[in-house]
Amino acid sequence: MGKVSSREQEVLEVLKHRRKLETAEIVERFSISESTARRLCASLERQGRVIRGVGGIYRLPEPGLGDDYEYDRLVSENAPQKDRIGRHAGGLLEEGDIIFLSGGTTVARLARHLAQRLARGELRRILVTTNSVINAELLAPHTKVLLIGGEYRPRRRDVAGPMSERMISGARFNKCFLGVDAIDVDSGLMVFDVETGNLDELVSARSDIKYILADSTKFKDKSFITYSAISESHLIITDDGVDPSVVAKGKVKGIRIVTV
Repeated sequence: MGKVSSREQEVLEVLKHRRKLETAEIVERFSISESTARRLCASLERQGRVIRGVGGIYRLPEPGLGDDYEYDRLVSENAPQKDRIGRHAGGLLEEGDIIFLSGGTTVARLARHLAQRLARGELRRILVTTNSVINAELLAPHTKVLLIGGEYRPRRRDVAGPMSERMISGARFNKCFLGVDAIDVDSGLMVFDVETGNLDELVSARSDIKYILADSTKFKDKSFITYSAISESHLIITDDGVDPSVVAKGKVKGIRIVTV
């Protein structure tokens, strides 16, 4: 077995036990250059054995994981809880904010409440960047909206992918509001697909304050990709159905969780 094949097999063996392997770890493990590590990752991706993401590679998801996501179906699930979360988050916006809104049904509730505040004249100057078609439609009649480009995903009603990431790479936001597919105070913020995780990770890095909007059921689910640990710069807004032990555990870890 050649040296390259041996490295590829070792990387795949590591990914049997982990979701992501950082490029820097590959460099250190094999004592190779970063460009050689990238070529190794690219080779595995071409073979359809891994998924490349920001800063590393991910193991392939289990068949069918996340395939049932559909915005139009999920929008009615836990609607009262999502509405309370969206209303609370909408009240956090201030004049002159430059914000990013991710896709997802809970963030769309925020967009709806923000549109109402703008329509009433409570706010006048909010610059919104989003990858969600839903958010853009709700807010464009009331304020300036930048809808980023990328691959359109009809089931999620948003865009993502390398083009979306390039458009975000030079941006800066004072606040971002992100949805999640699942959340765990130990593991972090989770999503079903690499494209969503990559975009949210980039947005987070370019935002001063990071709000995570997640109804209480998201604390019970597990997802495929943990794209970020939860830090002091995150503030999680959820509903009062969350298990009190989760809030208590988060407090011990210094994680801010607000229930509404």
